[in-house]
Amino acid sequence: MLIPAFARAVAGVGSPLNPERDLLWKKDFSVNSWFTIGHFDHGGQKLNFLYHAMVMALPQGSILQAVASITNETTGWYSSSEFVGPVSTATLADDRFSVETSNGGMNGDFSEMKVWANVPGGSVDIRMSASSPVIYNGGTGCFDFLGMSIHQYSVPRHDAVGRMMIDGHTVELKGVTWFDRQWQHQDFQSDASLKWTWMDINLDNGDTMSLWSAFDLTLGRELAWTTILHTDGTQTVTAIEPISKNEFDHWTSEQTGNTYPTRWLIKIPQFDAVLEVIPSPRKQELISQVKSLHRYEGASAISGTYKGKSVHGFGYVELVGKWNSN
Repeated sequence: MLIPAFARAVAGVGSPLNPERDLLWKKDFSVNSWFTIGHFDHGGQKLNFLYHAMVMALPQGSILQAVASITNETTGWYSSSEFVGPVSTATLADDRFSVETSNGGMNGDFSEMKVWANVPGGSVDIRMSASSPVIYNGGTGCFDFLGMSIHQYSVPRHDAVGRMMIDGHTVELKGVTWFDRQWQHQDFQSDASLKWTWMDINLDNGDTMSLWSAFDLTLGRELAWTTILHTDGTQTVTAIEPISKNEFDHWTSEQTGNTYPTRWLIKIPQFDAVLEVIPSPRKQELISQVKSLHRYEGASAISGTYKGKSVHGFGYVELVGKWNSN
């Protein structure tokens, strides 16, 4: 079990990131990502949404991809949409945080944000107010992973209010959202064979986690680790058992041919934790016009033990990269 050496070396010495300033589009990096997910309990049903905008500097020119999805875990209703095209075909400010595409958008500042999105049969319009400390992934928000120097911070909790139209019915909602900001340099040609797993884990005891796992070809072993934000505001970077040893119930997409696990046991030795993560429904694949951008983003229920005590929670599972068997 390994966490990145850079993360281990610098954990606890403070972060070079500035969450407010670093919201803005960083044109000198090849990847910029703004990601938000929401979770709501309404009328006995668990409702979720995702909106993710990502700028990628590809050899043929910079493009912006924005994906959106709405999931009803209780009934299994799911719908998604995608915008992808040259950056010039979207609205992306460089002097403030504002991104808008034909299927949604986000704007605001670190404390207050608005997100909206549209999918076939559904839409969401949410205002969110930051109400938790920041998770600096890897200890400082800067870590080396699969040959990339990644910058990432997460705000695991915003108090969120707004409305959702789902399967043709509009409901008023009050719940929580997670916001994630990431940027890095990435060689899309040499990275074409890579794949990785990311999860946000929100437990009912108040602890939250940002989890990464991937097989590193250079090291010849799996990197699997998580950054935990505790209720007292401190955070811990700790190894987890390799994800690949504890993933089950594989599902193959008829549309893309990709095969994804749909159940995991997350084992965190330092905290005597075994957490089962199960997406519902299984079919939560985001299908792109660009083959290499297909991925899985699954709203999930979480249960198990943590620090020897029973816990429950919620989150998303993200599976990016080469998840086919070819």
